[in-house]
Amino acid sequence: MARLKFTLLHSLNKVKAMNTPFEFRLLDLPNELVSIIIEHVESVAVLKTLCRTCRRLQHLTEPVLYRYALIRTGVETEFVRSALTHGTRGKDRAAALQKIDIPCHPRFHQNFQEVARLLAAVSNLKELMIESPECNTSDFESEAEWQHMVGYVFRPFQEAVSGMSGRLPLQNLQKFTLHINGSDSPYWTLDSRSLCMFLLPSLVYLKVSCVNILQEIPGGPSSKKTSPLKHLELEETNITHAGLGYILGLPRALETLHLGENCHNVRHFGDEVDPTSNHLFTSDSAASLEALKQQSHSLKQLTYATTDIYYQHRQRRLTNPNKGPTDAGFADFQCLETVTLIGHCPNFERAIMSSQSPPILKNLTCKSENVFRAGSYGEAESTFSMIPFLRAPSSSVPSTLESIDVVYHNPPLSPQALTPSTRKFIETAAKATGKVGIKLRVLSEDRTNYFPPYLYGEPTPQEHVVYDGGFAHNFTSTGTQAHGLVSLWGPIED
Repeated sequence: MARLKFTLLHSLNKVKAMNTPFEFRLLDLPNELVSIIIEHVESVAVLKTLCRTCRRLQHLTEPVLYRYALIRTGVETEFVRSALTHGTRGKDRAAALQKIDIPCHPRFHQNFQEVARLLAAVSNLKELMIESPECNTSDFESEAEWQHMVGYVFRPFQEAVSGMSGRLPLQNLQKFTLHINGSDSPYWTLDSRSLCMFLLPSLVYLKVSCVNILQEIPGGPSSKKTSPLKHLELEETNITHAGLGYILGLPRALETLHLGENCHNVRHFGDEVDPTSNHLFTSDSAASLEALKQQSHSLKQLTYATTDIYYQHRQRRLTNPNKGPTDAGFADFQCLETVTLIGHCPNFERAIMSSQSPPILKNLTCKSENVFRAGSYGEAESTFSMIPFLRAPSSSVPSTLESIDVVYHNPPLSPQALTPSTRKFIETAAKATGKVGIKLRVLSEDRTNYFPPYLYGEPTPQEHVVYDGGFAHNFTSTGTQAHGLVSLWGPIED
């Protein structure tokens, strides 16, 4: 009897609720307050619901909903472009879109023609990331398939710098990341078509990987210093002195450069690379510095990643002896504050520190398998002769230098590896640098199954503090992993 009474009351309350008029108090607020509330909504599903509520909320919500798009398949590309071109709201949606990530899924059909149309349709795009579907596999596209893909991918970039009249695409693009492979190869070659991305009128950040930059590009710009780039990352790159000189001649005032030679992909894919590429400072420091000095007036941060494992380059050294180090190579870099070396390259350390160092240098970092190794120039044994950069002969330490970070990298330093002798040396080195006003930190980088370039959804290795004025009981993380998977964004219906 009690259960029957409860069921009856529940049914009556349900009917009463259905007949009660619903008042949406959000609509009582002025548009300015509603817009602020919508800006703080993180759920895509909630934003879609608000869009469908009424015309007023649709107009206020769509600029937030359409601000970012994640596209992984050809079908999603078609959906997004349709939303940006369909109906009376299409132009407003296209104007709202500021960031697009296109990490193409290798197991789904892609529509690169629609990608080109999409990039041509958005007028206020500021950030763009593209990953080709096979850049993380060994099942690379054939020449015909690859040409079809890059023909459409680079078409908007060519149109953007064509000088044609009318509305041109990508005029507001500020940040671009590109991870692609070549035809039947993990590496692709920069040409006059792809060079257009360096020349976009508003681009200040560019990151490309697995690219061959071997020489001056025929059909490139007739005058140098044409690019507004401030930040350039070349990752896992096969690059020659001529290629480096050409690329660094394009920016007007580059501030950050990551010069990453091919260190990892050559191990995993085994493809031969041009024997004249990479090992830039080991083979010819003077030529490397000549290329870099084109940006000596503006460069603030420099990272150089190198390796010494290529058999092709060992063979080259037998036939073409290295030209030796260059001292005081960065003495004219008036803005250089931060320098990072990934790998082992005594010539690079010497170019930075010997005789005369950059005048306002503040921070040095060295990542290597064996960071505290003796210098390569036969100095008398001392504590400084084992410390990265300071071990360079006739090392010149500027008064502005504040810190040196040494990072055990591949393999990482484990707590078990901290033997009494290792601990003693680290403490001795820290005291020695402290006496000249330099803080020494020792860190260890996680071992990981991933390697550069780190692609969509892949975690980046974390660094852990080993010594910072004292030894850590547990290695403490100094950073977080790379972004996780972003929830899939899709268009709403009219």
